[in-house]
Amino acid sequence: MSYEAHVTDTAYCYDGSFAGFLCCVFESYARKEIPAEVCPPEDGQLNFFGTRQIFTDEQHARRVAAGLDRLGREVKDRVTTGFLCTDPGKDLTLLRFVRLCFAQGPRAAQMLGDPDAAAAFALERAVDNEACRLIEFIRFEERDGMLGAVIHPKHRILPLLRGHFCSRLPDENFLIYDAAHGTALLHRDGQVRYLAMERYIPGTDETELDWQRMWKRFFKALTIEQRRDEKAQMSHVPKRFWQDMCEMQPDLAFPAGAAVRKAD
Repeated sequence: MSYEAHVTDTAYCYDGSFAGFLCCVFESYARKEIPAEVCPPEDGQLNFFGTRQIFTDEQHARRVAAGLDRLGREVKDRVTTGFLCTDPGKDLTLLRFVRLCFAQGPRAAQMLGDPDAAAAFALERAVDNEACRLIEFIRFEERDGMLGAVIHPKHRILPLLRGHFCSRLPDENFLIYDAAHGTALLHRDGQVRYLAMERYIPGTDETELDWQRMWKRFFKALTIEQRRDEKAQMSHVPKRFWQDMCEMQPDLAFPAGAAVRKAD
């Protein structure tokens, strides 16, 4: 660590918001210390250190945010994207990285030989990689006059999906439900909102189900059974994404009395 501060045996506990995290950075400077842990609410009872509650103060958060702005886009993106990571200890990693950047300037983002800079880079890369993968594998369905999709990501990546789908589907109303974290990205009438959401009810429109059946038949028709290699398939499409992909689900039954069109 190339900046002056003593490491304490105290854990900072905060409300889990980004503004709250910035207040932890402010407190670290005010006390001239590096905490032993930085704990969001879900981790606050799991540490073995003495705790200090850090309350969110919007003025303190704005001061730290303004400092990040002055450090440039690369540093700010690394912190904001890394904050979406759910790996244990990411809050302390980012606090140490922010302090390094304030001490060394924007060049600290390129100092990957420094353990704090390297750890922050790894957080950003993990979140970005998952978001890029899910952009490829999200499957929408027609539901109640809008498009709906369910995902089960490891990290809280909805903010990284927002720009891509809002630009690709500017005239569509759509909802992407993050079932792993109970949140949803809603785009309706050109406005975007993030919602707390407990569950997603799949659409039951028969026309939509027909499209899903046809897509599954197309996917199956392209498969050469003799050359099926599930391990190779998982290297391109991780198995944890399969539960949200229509073509990976069991065949949908046709309704009673429905005519199945045969290829000529």
